[in-house]
Amino acid sequence: MATLLLAVLALLAAARASFIMIYLGFAYRDELNPVTAPLSYYVLVDGGEQLFTSAAVAMAVGALAVLVGMARSGVRMAGRPTVLFAVWALCLVLAAVFPIDDSPRILTFAGWVHQFAGAGILALLSFAGLAAAPRLAESPAWRPVVPTVRMLSIGAAVIAAAYIVGRLDDLVPGLFGSVDVGGVLQRVVLGFQVAVVSALAVQLVRVSWSAVRSGAATGAATGAAAPTVLPRP
Repeated sequence: MATLLLAVLALLAAARASFIMIYLGFAYRDELNPVTAPLSYYVLVDGGEQLFTSAAVAMAVGALAVLVGMARSGVRMAGRPTVLFAVWALCLVLAAVFPIDDSPRILTFAGWVHQFAGAGILALLSFAGLAAAPRLAESPAWRPVVPTVRMLSIGAAVIAAAYIVGRLDDLVPGLFGSVDVGGVLQRVVLGFQVAVVSALAVQLVRVSWSAVRSGAATGAATGAAAPTVLPRP
C-alpha cells in the first residue's frame, strides 16, 4: 500500500508541475514569449517566481517518489540509476532556489548555480531513464514500460542536444539568423521528462495495485482455510 501511495504522489506531482508550466505560458505570454524565453525567466516577472518554484519542487518530489517506489517494488535501482534520478531532482530544486540573473551575462553565484543546475535538468533524466531500463527489464512486471522509457529518454536527449546547439547563437551572434526557438525546445525537453516520470509512475500503480490485490486475496484465502476451533463444553 505504501508503494501505491508513492505512485499516486508521483502522478499528482507530475500533473501539478505540468499544469503550472502550461499556465505560466498562457498567463505571462505578454511579458515573456514562450517560443524564445526559457522557463526560468518566469522568476523575473511579478507572481511567477512562486509558481515556477512550486512546479520545480513538485517535479523533484515526483521523481524521488517514483525512485523509492520502484526500489520498494523490487526493481534493482542501486547505483547509477538512483544517483542520476536523485541528482536530477536536486538540480530541479537548485534551479528554483538559485534564480537566473536578469542579465545577458552571468554575474552572480546564484546565476552560476542556476546555470549548472539547468544543464543537469536538461541532460540527467535521459541518462537516468536509459540506465534504469535494463534494470526494469529484469522484472516481468516492469518489462511493458521499458520501450516507452527508452523512447522518451532518447527523445528528451535529442531535443536537449538541439537546444544546446541553438544556444551557440549566444556565443556567436547571428549564427542562426533571427530564428530562436529555445523556449519551445526547452519546454519540449521537460515535457518528455515529465512523460518519463509519469510512465514509470503509471506502471508503479499497476504493479503495486496488483500486489495489494494479491495480498488481499491471499489473506482472504488463508482466513477461509483456517480451521474453526470450537470451545470445550
